[in-house]
Amino acid sequence: MNFNWLHNKYSVLFSQRFCSVSFRVKYFKNMGPKNSEESTAIRIDSQEIDTTPTFQPKILPQLFPTLIVCLACFEVGAVRVWTSPALPDLERQNLFGGLTPNDKSWIASAVTLGAVVSGPAAGFILDRVGRRKSLVLLAIPLIIGWLLIAFAPTVTLMSVGRFVNGISIGGYIMVSNVYLAEISEQRIRGSILSATSIALGSGILFTYILGTFFSWFMLSAVNIVISIIILLAIPTIPESPVYLIHKGHKKKAGMELMRLRGATQFHEIEDELNELHSYSDYDHKIQAQRSTQSHQSLWTRLTRKGSLKALGITFGLMIFQQLSGINAVMFFTARIFSAAQTNLDANVCAILIGVDTLFAVILSLFLIDKLGRRMLLFISQLGTCFCLVCLGVVFYWQEKNDGATPNEISWVPLLSLVLFVVFFNIGIGPLAWFLMSEIIPTDVKGPASAAATSFNWLLAFVVTKTFEDLIQLMGIHLYFWFFAGVCFAGFLFCYLFVPETRGKTLDEIQCDFKSK
Repeated sequence: MNFNWLHNKYSVLFSQRFCSVSFRVKYFKNMGPKNSEESTAIRIDSQEIDTTPTFQPKILPQLFPTLIVCLACFEVGAVRVWTSPALPDLERQNLFGGLTPNDKSWIASAVTLGAVVSGPAAGFILDRVGRRKSLVLLAIPLIIGWLLIAFAPTVTLMSVGRFVNGISIGGYIMVSNVYLAEISEQRIRGSILSATSIALGSGILFTYILGTFFSWFMLSAVNIVISIIILLAIPTIPESPVYLIHKGHKKKAGMELMRLRGATQFHEIEDELNELHSYSDYDHKIQAQRSTQSHQSLWTRLTRKGSLKALGITFGLMIFQQLSGINAVMFFTARIFSAAQTNLDANVCAILIGVDTLFAVILSLFLIDKLGRRMLLFISQLGTCFCLVCLGVVFYWQEKNDGATPNEISWVPLLSLVLFVVFFNIGIGPLAWFLMSEIIPTDVKGPASAAATSFNWLLAFVVTKTFEDLIQLMGIHLYFWFFAGVCFAGFLFCYLFVPETRGKTLDEIQCDFKSK
């Protein structure tokens, strides 16, 4: 039997489809050894189709450092609300011979003063030693602060411990967001950043629940253990590739980026590394332009058009976050529950608020990359404004009716409180920090973020220390309506000035600021 026709037919087919083979060789700059990638191309009808599989970065390697950093953010929530269950327990035990209102005020507010101080310090170490080492160093005052609180013989030393804790959490809330924004992919950056808010909400809820069943000392001891775990765990996470490139360490940046993306070869992350190179102003196309600016003063870099716009937006968001009325609402949680005629125990009320907060931040995890930053800010500012107006109306009604709340509207204050917490925590609460980490240029991120963080905590201290005086001056209803007006002004500010960063790389965000 003659098989020549069959042999000829498949020989031609084989030669047409499989004989065109191309090899591409890519060199990783400054890496020493060269890495090559072999790819096969099929030529059909004079068209070449590259069949090299596209590398898909893995999410799991990004989740591990996120979880470690979130443990630090967990402590931020725990430190902030520690006084809620601890101060009543200290009073029940008649510790320190009894607590005066001034003692309680300083124990509660000393943490905000520590956070004010931590801004410049954290900003300095952020650019000097890197993101990872900054997180490690901030764990040290966290441990020292909890030790001082747990074993304090006097109110003064306990307040000092709270101050030291404030130094730690003020730095963590800034450095954590900067670090996570720089290690995460663009497609999941919003969700990764939302995880810090979930951790913070979890720390708040954990403290409320544990403080209900255990003493203030046991609560402090548990936080000492968590702080030690943070100190031991953070050195195991990768350094930020953006920071390493900014410092000129491209080889190490590539290695860390491979860890974060789950890559096995350099060429798999080469494109992203080049984008980060451009973002950090190390791209070869603009090196000549930047070489003359390498010795610019900090003031010159801060007063560039792009930097000024980013700083203006960041500081504006910090103002509207702290003057949104969140502290006022939290201080009056018990009175709001009372106005709702619930007759619930104070600890139960606190746990309900903790659950509400955690629900809100989890909700933001699903919304931030679907609706975008701007839309969430609009919803948040208008929603908090409406809730504060409703609370002001209820307290105005009570003032005019000898403290009584009609049964027909007894549900209004409780619903307003629950919705207020949700609106705050899906928008202005976390997004003020997220946007700060996204829009501030790398070469001024340390000092600019430090200034914004200190400014935020300074506003928190002012609100905390003056709310009693302002209530006596204005009345509760006007106090809430004042914050409602601020929230509406915040909506206008966000509509006019805040850009949308969803779906954009850090490089694209910076280019937008430079071009506008």
